Amino acid sequence: MFLKRLSQQRERLSQLEMEVLEYILHHPDKVVRLNVDELAKKLFVSTATISRTCQQLGFRGFQDMKYSLSKEVFQEKQNMESSNSDVLSNHINRVQLEMESTLKSIAEGKIISAAKYIHESNYVEFFGVGNSLPPCVDAARKLMFSGKVTSAREDWDELRSVANSLSKDDLAILVSYSGETIYMLEYAALLKKRNVKTIAITGQQNNRLQQEVDLSLQAYVTNCYYGDLDMSSRFPLSVILDFIILTYLQQFKNK
Repeated sequence: MFLKRLSQQRERLSQLEMEVLEYILHHPDKVVRLNVDELAKKLFVSTATISRTCQQLGFRGFQDMKYSLSKEVFQEKQNMESSNSDVLSNHINRVQLEMESTLKSIAEGKIISAAKYIHESNYVEFFGVGNSLPPCVDAARKLMFSGKVTSAREDWDELRSVANSLSKDDLAILVSYSGETIYMLEYAALLKKRNVKTIAITGQQNNRLQQEVDLSLQAYVTNCYYGDLDMSSRFPLSVILDFIILTYLQQFKNK
């Protein structure tokens, strides 16, 4: 989660600062063993550039970032040393807890409202980036076969163009694990300016995306990494999308 949070700050960095961040992300075990002068020489940048990069990432300086990074490296080593059976058991328990928490918290009234939004719209666009895109593609496919004009696009620049072209008669469904992704917040702001109806489905509580939309639904997704691989599931997000589509078909489309 720590490294993923760092990677999400790319947009605020200069090209030189971006190079520092990329090295941190790809070589965390090396960075924790270096001081700021050694890292500067390795990257052919000044120590001021490294300090400025760390401050842009939300730390007081290099030492503050290095301390947090060392804890991440230590935790990752512990995870990798766990037996395969323990890892599988932990994943099973995690997914089960996520699904139970999501199902218990579902507000039927919001599901019905979301289905009504779909019914009243001329066109539905799904917005999802990274690992949140597949649930969008699946949901868009189901709606399309039901007869609704809809799409889920992969290209981030194309999504920005779509956000700038939708109207008040259309609907945008934004799906985001964190609710803090820079691109998703940008799309939400563009849609808001155009008075487009918006729904957010997020996996983390109290996020900024929830504050930018007309209707927000909450799934429960926990952070999970195996080494550098993001194993956080998006199943809870897909479940909520399925419930919305089923309600649309039963209460509005079929009638």
